[in-house]
Amino acid sequence: MVLACSFGLIKRNLKILIFQNTNLQLKRLLINVFHIKQSNYKTMSDNYRIICTAKEIDSPKETGEKVLKWLQDNRIIENEKFDCVLSSKKLGYKPSDNHLDAVMYDENITRLITCGVEIQTEREVFNAMAFTPFISLTCPDCGKNRFEGITKPDFYGENLTREQMDSYQSVFKLFENWTNNEDAVLTCPFCKKQRDIGEYTIGDGMCLSNFGLTFWNWPEFKPEFIDKLRGHINEDIKVIVGHI
Repeated sequence: MVLACSFGLIKRNLKILIFQNTNLQLKRLLINVFHIKQSNYKTMSDNYRIICTAKEIDSPKETGEKVLKWLQDNRIIENEKFDCVLSSKKLGYKPSDNHLDAVMYDENITRLITCGVEIQTEREVFNAMAFTPFISLTCPDCGKNRFEGITKPDFYGENLTREQMDSYQSVFKLFENWTNNEDAVLTCPFCKKQRDIGEYTIGDGMCLSNFGLTFWNWPEFKPEFIDKLRGHINEDIKVIVGHI
């Protein structure tokens, strides 16, 4: 299972979320659903920037090969893989000679052990979950937010009702199903219609897709780099920033 920015990373990020969260009910729910050991709670200091398609695409592997070639031909990343990412696979592409063409600032990232780029071409829950509260999941049929009325303080505090907790639980359980291409049908509490969770619109900080690039510890991207990359991907894209 890919750890970086996938369901596995949700588990990693949730360690931080649980550690910081004062809502004991939500804390217990997250521990039980994601099987997180309390002894694993610790702070971390790496960040990541994800560029992913806004939805699933038809040919993620072919798109990945095309984008990889473009990044390597322009010396944004190296040709060979190294142990330079926070992933169960451990291997990614280090910044190459022209990596500054992609970013706004020179932060000397080549000095870092974790500074690589990963390409994911299978279903992933790309996320910044430890960085952004999960309070928006919009039904494609009625347009209502499943977590309507839940605020950021609610998410991190003690104010969630039992019904709201159950709503989170039903969603969390479907994430792994979705990444494993298993049944992930969610019933909208408002219109009662059933849709695959991948059809829902998720708020900032999360995206269900099958193509994405994860840049570990890279600075903010230049707008022109994003525009060029969007042209090569030829799909709507999202940029997600997370910290672990």
